[in-house]
Amino acid sequence: MSFAYSEDFIEQVRFNNDIIDIISDYTRLEHSGKSYKGLCPFHDENTPSFFVNPEQQLYYCFGCGVGGDIFNFIMGVEGIDFREAVKSLANRAGLSLPEHKANPQAKEKFDKKKKLLQIHELTARFYNYLLTSSDIGENGNNYLKQRGFGNDIVEEFQLGFAPDRWEALYRFLKNKGYSDKLLLESGLILARKNNTGYYDRFRNRVIFTISNHQGQVIGFGGRIIEDVNQPKYLNSPDTIIFDKSKNLYGLNLAKKFIQQSNQAIIVEGYTDVITAYQYGIKNVVASLGTSLTSEQAKLLKRYANTVYIAYDSDTAGAKATLRGLDILKEEGLEVKVIILPKDLDPDEFIKAEGKEGFAKSQSQAETLIDFKISNILRGRSLEDVDDKIIAVKEIVAVLAKVKNKVELDEYCKKISERLRTSEGVLRKEIDKYKFKMRGQDRKSNYRNNINTERELADALNDSRLIKYLKAIKELLSIIFKNPNLISSLKSQLEIDDLAKKEHRELFTRIFEFYHEHNTLEINQILQTITNNDAKNLLLELSIKDNDFLDDTEKTISDYIETIKGYQREMRIERLNAEIKKAEKSGNFTKQMELMKEVQLLRREGN
Repeated sequence: MSFAYSEDFIEQVRFNNDIIDIISDYTRLEHSGKSYKGLCPFHDENTPSFFVNPEQQLYYCFGCGVGGDIFNFIMGVEGIDFREAVKSLANRAGLSLPEHKANPQAKEKFDKKKKLLQIHELTARFYNYLLTSSDIGENGNNYLKQRGFGNDIVEEFQLGFAPDRWEALYRFLKNKGYSDKLLLESGLILARKNNTGYYDRFRNRVIFTISNHQGQVIGFGGRIIEDVNQPKYLNSPDTIIFDKSKNLYGLNLAKKFIQQSNQAIIVEGYTDVITAYQYGIKNVVASLGTSLTSEQAKLLKRYANTVYIAYDSDTAGAKATLRGLDILKEEGLEVKVIILPKDLDPDEFIKAEGKEGFAKSQSQAETLIDFKISNILRGRSLEDVDDKIIAVKEIVAVLAKVKNKVELDEYCKKISERLRTSEGVLRKEIDKYKFKMRGQDRKSNYRNNINTERELADALNDSRLIKYLKAIKELLSIIFKNPNLISSLKSQLEIDDLAKKEHRELFTRIFEFYHEHNTLEINQILQTITNNDAKNLLLELSIKDNDFLDDTEKTISDYIETIKGYQREMRIERLNAEIKKAEKSGNFTKQMELMKEVQLLRREGN
């Protein structure tokens, strides 16, 4: 409701709430002279510096300097404004909020919200009773025990069970006096076809109660416990009290721990949150099955500056997830990604490795930029020129958004080393990308605004790649004019010696065709090639006019050595990068093994 409360009402709320009772819900207070003291709920500390004066009804922390009355405390600890704080404390004291006759629509909406919150609170108790105190919940109890959830956790998270009955909840709520119209608006009850009655949305499911950050029940998630042809999870629809894009599962319990540590951990599922909490990792929330939104980011920003993402490996690579991480970053949050072992979600990982194992993974979390770059490079071979070019283009788009110059400098150094290319080339491409993004060259897109792919490839690998590409072309030209030299070529050249995909496919098809027909027919070979770049190269070289030296076998050997030498140098650079990594991590055994491999490769080139 959009109106200010009167001073009289605010004083009434103040009078009916005791600051000791309120603060005791968030931190343990001990008597200390005329005051009480405890660990500050606003910052992480080991020695109590937070004092509460019951006579003055005020608090102050000598550690972080926060202080005030009951309204200041609730505003700070809950991350809400003054009006919401008054409302929260009034509800706590059992005071009815004053009516606002000037806006009947607002009052009607407020009253409806209040009733829907009542319905959801009753529903949570109903499902929890069936789970914990009735034979009906036996299957649900067995499922939760199998997942390792104890009775304390069941109560703290208000877990429940929806029976395998069509109208159990409907009849329970009807008996409480709620209308069919309101029950339909709650999303908990559905209308049968042809207006023949109503039935429960959740049936034969373990129930996860969803509360907002103030602890009010606003929705539910239900997990099926039998292998039937139904969705594994079923969630409440959006209502006037529940919008999944504006809420986070578990925040009502996690917020004080998030605030104390100044860190939040986001996971995917209900059980991920509950398992983490049970193992003592209590600053954890879940994103309710949606990509992270700006509303959720703003909500987290109230309590912390740093957010860790702990999704399973499959989800963490999804584009929607990356967009969600960008949203967190845009809201001013520091974002880090916890990399979990393949095929493990947080629930499984924590049960296997415990709190200590998870803490170790958290300490090794990647920054958002590092995570994006790892995603770009995953599955790509830096020995493959095409993969390298694609990787550079995508990495440039990521680095161009880094605003901090010192941070950008560090990333340019690190990535140029990882890509085995010059820092200058990377910076040049970043500048060109930024130029295009500013819209200063609307006639050309990014592909045309930077170097052509061949120019970029040349820049990335300097003169060595130029010599390699020339050797490939000349070698192909020779065998097109002299197919009888293919046997000699094949005995000296392995397909894996070639750096580009189109080269590997082209030579493979040529060798296969010559083996079968003892000659080369360009048109027929073209029909067997799927790579467009390989086709274009074959067409280009098939019409090229070359004058060759008499000692063509010697020429072939020289070109083959150039090709092999290029690949050898690429492997040496990759190994040198791994040697540096092994040196930094203190793995000297691996460092020595890699150095031996480099020495062997260098001997091959001599």
